[in-house]
Amino acid sequence: MRRRRRSEVFDVVTPTEAERRRAEQRARERRYFLIMGVCLALVLFGFFVPAPIAVRGVALAIGAVLPPVAAIVGNSRPR
Repeated sequence: MRRRRRSEVFDVVTPTEAERRRAEQRARERRYFLIMGVCLALVLFGFFVPAPIAVRGVALAIGAVLPPVAAIVGNSRPR
C-alpha cells in the first residue's frame, strides 16, 4: 500500500515592528562590543605587556581612537 506524501507546510512569519527594532538593537550592541573588546585588549596590552615602548604606545594610541569609532559603527544603520 502506498502512503500519501503530505505537501510541505511553511509558516511565513513576518516580524512585528518591535521585534525588528529589538533585532536591530542586538546587532548594534554586537558591533559596539566587538570594537570595544578590541579597544580594551589594546589598552591592556599597552599597560601590562612588557613590549618595546613604541609598540605599547601605538597600541594605546589606537585604543584611544577606537571608542568614538565604536560609537559611530554601533549606531550606524545597516544598508
